[in-house]
Amino acid sequence: MLLKNNIYIILMDIVTSYNFSYIPYFFVFSIYVRILFNILDTFLITLNKKYMNYPEYRQQYIVKNIVKSFNLGAITLYSVPYIIYPAFFYNSWDNKILYMCGLFYSSNDFVALTYVKKLSPTTKNHHKVTIFLSFVSLGIDYKTSSLGRMLFVYTLASSSAFIVNYYLGMRFLKDRNKMKETKTLSRNIYGISLLSNWSWHIYWCMNYYSLLEIQHFIYFFVLFWIVKDDIILFKWLCN
Repeated sequence: MLLKNNIYIILMDIVTSYNFSYIPYFFVFSIYVRILFNILDTFLITLNKKYMNYPEYRQQYIVKNIVKSFNLGAITLYSVPYIIYPAFFYNSWDNKILYMCGLFYSSNDFVALTYVKKLSPTTKNHHKVTIFLSFVSLGIDYKTSSLGRMLFVYTLASSSAFIVNYYLGMRFLKDRNKMKETKTLSRNIYGISLLSNWSWHIYWCMNYYSLLEIQHFIYFFVLFWIVKDDIILFKWLCN
């Protein structure tokens, strides 16, 4: 009974504080991503013979990853002066910017789900969870929420490994031997990203376990699907 009451209170808090006004931005970002897909597809059809020889689902996979790498790289660069610096040096958190970045990040995964055929089940689950969390974040105040900080750390860590998506797409367009160094660099950056990300989460839980609430455990449960896909991808990069 107590658990049900706690969940009810949490849900009511989220509903009353939810920033519905940001939802249209998600669809604007999704349209932008879809347009980039079309532009890159047209460009590759014109200039890359290898691309033309692949089946449609492979072409979609290539386009999806190259576009995502570009967009994640943009988020990472933007985050340095406008999110990371204010947060770490002044403990200043701008909810508007964080909401927008979260929705921009997940719009790439949303378009991928609707565009790319034959995505693996783990990748689909990863994308779905990312979209879900980005919408959940609209009910969070990053200035006071520890859960918000966790979402921020995971999103930042994932964005900083944008070279991985670049490699996943470009390996089909270039000679495999020429991509060995890129694969190694992708593996190293991805490994550092995952290690720092998970270490921070573990450190926070061990030092502030008394602050853990039901929403944190729901977050960890949902995060399982992202972690699973991360592990599979990292193992593949190590081979």
